[in-house]
Amino acid sequence: MLRDAPKHRSPNAGWPESVLAPVLDVALAGPRSYGGAVTDYPWVWPEGRRDPGADDIDAACAALWRTWAGMLALVTLLALTCPTCAPLF
Repeated sequence: MLRDAPKHRSPNAGWPESVLAPVLDVALAGPRSYGGAVTDYPWVWPEGRRDPGADDIDAACAALWRTWAGMLALVTLLALTCPTCAPLF
């Protein structure tokens, strides 16, 4: 993430893409073609496959759901075990 996110052309999209690319083992971003002119942008996770498909979308959604479930579990655990945090919840 720290290596690839700053290379992304978008200061916002680079962070989530640089986290998800290694999870899926796909190279994201990279060269683009606009109006027939190719712009050579750097790859996010250049070690990954450069042929993502529909299965990678399903895998990305599954990874997102696992992350949300983990965060919910962490916040719940914090709420149940932290007496000074209880008023926040």
